[in-house]
Amino acid sequence: MDLSRINKKLIIILLLIFIASILYTFNAKYSEIHPEKYLDNISNNSTNADLHSGEPVKKNLDNIDNNPIDVEIYPGDSIQNAINSVNSGGTVIVYPGLYKENLVVDKPLKVISSNEGESTYAVIQAADPEKDVLHITADNVTISGFNITGSQGRSGIYCSGSDGNITGNKLSHNNYGVCLNDSNRNILEKNEVNNNSLGIYLKNSDNNQLRNNDILGVGIFVGSENNATGIYLEESDNNKLMSNTVSKLWDGVRFIKSSYNELNNNSILYNYFSLSLVNSNNNKVLNNTIVRRGYSYSVNLVDSQNNTLKGNIGDSNTEFRVVYDVLNSTNIALNSGNNTLEGEILNAGEPRTI
Repeated sequence: MDLSRINKKLIIILLLIFIASILYTFNAKYSEIHPEKYLDNISNNSTNADLHSGEPVKKNLDNIDNNPIDVEIYPGDSIQNAINSVNSGGTVIVYPGLYKENLVVDKPLKVISSNEGESTYAVIQAADPEKDVLHITADNVTISGFNITGSQGRSGIYCSGSDGNITGNKLSHNNYGVCLNDSNRNILEKNEVNNNSLGIYLKNSDNNQLRNNDILGVGIFVGSENNATGIYLEESDNNKLMSNTVSKLWDGVRFIKSSYNELNNNSILYNYFSLSLVNSNNNKVLNNTIVRRGYSYSVNLVDSQNNTLKGNIGDSNTEFRVVYDVLNSTNIALNSGNNTLEGEILNAGEPRTI
């Protein structure tokens, strides 16, 4: 082979090496400037743990809030194992079926049903009926789309964390449906809370929102033997109760030492005691429908001041009636003053209308 041919081949090889080095340098610089493009490629083709099969599987499902789905489980798997394995901020997706467990959530994450919003629920039943079905101690936890049942001694959902979201669940046959204890800024929305001893209980819990929940008693009113309560606030302030339905219970809505709360556009129907405010001040009770059953009054004010009751109605058969200055067990009137009231107003001794 003559020298000219060797030189041509050498020049071609050197040219190819030069082009390759340019492309490599450009690619490296682009990845430094736009790392999100490469992260997107990784997340869109990520390998997620499937606890059902025991093998990694590639998922290409829609992201939840733009975060990758972390763990999916099926009947026969353990939700608690999934909670333990997922990182903070992750998501556990549960497929329909029966799961007998008592769950502890101690990190921020989402536990959601794959059929959220549909008629088929994933059922979480208490393995130990003397414990909470879900016991939440972390902030920023979402529980959504489950049928939660079987805690005879405790709660369907107990939460001492804050900034959580409890949405679209069915809670039945528990002692407390939902219990918030020292728990603030949560949203409870579109839950069906039926046949519990107490539907939703707030203790030392502030700035929560209860919206569009349906809280129902035993279905057939049986007087004092049915002593269930719908919504109970104790030492809890600045909460908003909006567009909830509370019906067929012994005690519909009760506030104890709870102030600066707002009840607006709720339906409180066919309860023995409809709404009671005890040692509770500066609350707003606005535009609610309160239909009495059994007891003579729509609202009881007991030692409560500076509350505003406006725009509330009964139905065609039951007028809206407020009683205040109720007598205690020693026949001493408990003072309720400076309230703004509408409807038929009665004190402990004499009825009067204003």
